[in-house]
Amino acid sequence: MSQPDPTTVTRPTPSTTPADAGSSAPSILVLGGTGLMGREVLGALRRRGARARVLVRDPARLATLEGVDVHVGDLRDPASLRRAMQGVDVVFHISPHEADEVELTRTVITACEEHGARLVFAGVHATGRTALHAWLARRFYGLLLPRYRGKFAIGRMVESSATNPVILVPSNFMQNDEVLLDVIEGGQFVHPCHPRGLNRVDLRDVGEVAAGILLDPSTPAGSYGIVGPRSLTGPECAGVWSRALGRPVRYAGDDDAALEAALGEHLTGHRHDDWLSSLRTLRGFEVHATPEELATTQRLLGRRPTDYTEFVRRVLAERSESGARVAARATT
Repeated sequence: MSQPDPTTVTRPTPSTTPADAGSSAPSILVLGGTGLMGREVLGALRRRGARARVLVRDPARLATLEGVDVHVGDLRDPASLRRAMQGVDVVFHISPHEADEVELTRTVITACEEHGARLVFAGVHATGRTALHAWLARRFYGLLLPRYRGKFAIGRMVESSATNPVILVPSNFMQNDEVLLDVIEGGQFVHPCHPRGLNRVDLRDVGEVAAGILLDPSTPAGSYGIVGPRSLTGPECAGVWSRALGRPVRYAGDDDAALEAALGEHLTGHRHDDWLSSLRTLRGFEVHATPEELATTQRLLGRRPTDYTEFVRRVLAERSESGARVAARATT
């Protein structure tokens, strides 16, 4: 649920392939590998032929064990993180939706600093052309999204850390729709969008960008806004799903009861409360990408970012393929 950084500086394109010789590729640790973003980072690394180490509480929640070295542990157990960090050159981290997310990220930063590892972080971050502008931006967004004040503090912690950090700041995740896919198939699109549009980004694109940076130590430190090619209204999103499914899908993002019912069925705890608070805020928050952000995203990807229509078609195609595989196994 991150918002784009309005002052992202355009950077050179990092390599999108592992180092020429496998032995010289950096050793990578991915945290949060079972989440929406972590799975895409691992997938992008796997497509490049790069292995990654993961620290997870439950290996069964990983999409696949292919291309990963599993370490079982928890960020609340710093000793397990230190063990996983042995020999690691670069760490990918996204702050979890947890009440102690600030402390968890502080643990990650400390471990990276102790081991001399670079930190590539994805999340909410507000910057400015001067220190005063940055402070004002954090105050402004903190007022708009009070539950995200901890996340803004995290972005500042990462930025000021001795980890040569890269901060990826994605716009609104298209993959939020996957969490609520059964609601959409039931005929309602409940994700709020401003009447003049909300920029939405495919997390697979974010994963590709992150993988390229993780594999390229020469990528300059800094903040990179990662965005989709266009902003969409709620009815536009509902229309894309309606055409792809071949049946009506109604925009219900202005209906609090529908939103609360949908989130209550799929999310719990701090994650549920974060989503509910931020999604309500999005109704009054117009989000468009700047030309600089679009250019940076395309340069880091090496192609145009994925359009929402492409994303929806891919989700349904992958769902159909998965269903066909399950059916085939059941008949053998």
